[in-house]
Amino acid sequence: MAEKTDEIEVAVAEVVDYLRIRGEFAPALAAVVERKVAAEGAKKMGLRVSGKELQKAADAFRVLNDLSKASDTERWLKANGITVEALESYLETNILLSKLKDRLGKKASKAKYLKAASIQESVKDMIYRDWLAKQMK
Repeated sequence: MAEKTDEIEVAVAEVVDYLRIRGEFAPALAAVVERKVAAEGAKKMGLRVSGKELQKAADAFRVLNDLSKASDTERWLKANGITVEALESYLETNILLSKLKDRLGKKASKAKYLKAASIQESVKDMIYRDWLAKQMK
């Protein structure tokens, strides 16, 4: 598949080569693979996405991207070379990942993670920011 922009044609392979040369392809591929593995894991655990949840996510996506009308959304999709199905799949995966994280969080022993120095530092920073916000009022 090639994208044509004002008489300049760019093939997907050229984009992939560019990303590989810059060292950005492998991280992007890894992120996509991780999302797919996690979404499949979520489905195997029985997690599902309802039409209502998908619609809510789509509405939030449109607001976030300032797409107030259907025509704005259609134009955005076309400009970015994205199908409605691809966007829905992306949003469904996001919802599944959120549900999976919630499920895993409920089952996990939080004490194990709270012992990590980086987590403790983040918590202390959040406490400090809350304290500081009160002081600044």
